[in-house]
Amino acid sequence: MARLAISADSHILEGADVFIGLAEKFGDRAPRVVHEEGKGDYIDIPATGKRLNAAIGGVGRLGIAGMSLDDPETHRLIALGYDGLKPALVDPVERTKAMDVDGVWGEVIYPSVFMRLFGIPDTEVLAASFRNYNDWLWDFCATVPERLTGLALLVMQDPVIAHQELKRAIAKGYKGVCIPCSAPDGKRYHDPIYDPIWATAEEAGIPINLHIFTHPNGAITGLDQAGLITEYASAPTLIQYTLSDLIAGGVAHRYPNLKFVAAEFNTGWVANWLERMDHAVYRARTAVPEYMDMKPSEYWLRQFYATFEDDRSGILTRDAIGVETMMWGNDFPHHDSVWPHSQEALDMVFEGVPDQVRQATTVDNVSKLYGMSVPE
Repeated sequence: MARLAISADSHILEGADVFIGLAEKFGDRAPRVVHEEGKGDYIDIPATGKRLNAAIGGVGRLGIAGMSLDDPETHRLIALGYDGLKPALVDPVERTKAMDVDGVWGEVIYPSVFMRLFGIPDTEVLAASFRNYNDWLWDFCATVPERLTGLALLVMQDPVIAHQELKRAIAKGYKGVCIPCSAPDGKRYHDPIYDPIWATAEEAGIPINLHIFTHPNGAITGLDQAGLITEYASAPTLIQYTLSDLIAGGVAHRYPNLKFVAAEFNTGWVANWLERMDHAVYRARTAVPEYMDMKPSEYWLRQFYATFEDDRSGILTRDAIGVETMMWGNDFPHHDSVWPHSQEALDMVFEGVPDQVRQATTVDNVSKLYGMSVPE
């Protein structure tokens, strides 16, 4: 019998109505949905000449979990755009039915289209877009709040606006927020300009989440196919830099109760990275800041998490990573999701591994971090 799990990394496919009002306010500076006959729906920003998600095939391409790219029906649905989306992608109650098929009780919800939107250089438009998204996502998840936990988006390009939106998200009841996986150009996350954000999140007890492909520095158009492969395969190097800065730059030290999540970068790289971080401190002892009163790996164990999907290498190095820092996610409804075969994927990942490790990484850790639970 399948054991219920909680996905710490799933996604919403933003409805077209999330863009309502933006074009009226900002004109051609605003993102909007455009349909290209025979290809699908895309998000365009006319003033920049940019098209989000173009390299992967538009909006429909983000909602084909469980489907094959070798099947002509898949491409037919992608070409329909929003009109081709399955009910589970547009209705929260239908979504829970898709979760039931997969043995998943709850999901932590990240964006899809809006991952690339993080790179818009127009901060005013980005802030309004994120505010729209945060209100829209809250309403979507509120239909089944015990099963869907959304994450609000913050515009870190403007820390003042980000702090205001953080406080608004907390007031609405959000249990976590998502920021760019790398700091905006000209700033690093240990810069004191971000301190009000860290302090407020720590006080509220909500984690800061950093998801793959949420680049803040203009990466909004996607890449060609070779570039997509390179970007995906090399993603851990980017998050390593960010996490290293949060630790070595003193953020983790100054805010010891603040939690950070590296989402969809998998975990097989973490053990070696922690080893290198500790070794960097050892070999450069005279350069180590006075505030670093623990090893980097100890800060990791206290405050950091990483999600994995079907990452056997991470589980095999779990003792070096820390089982308590690992959380499983199924990436629904994206194409590389393991839905509707999450339980089979978990059986493979955890073959020969003690049951308590599976329980911790698929239920207990995420439940504790976001205040979620599964029925008895």
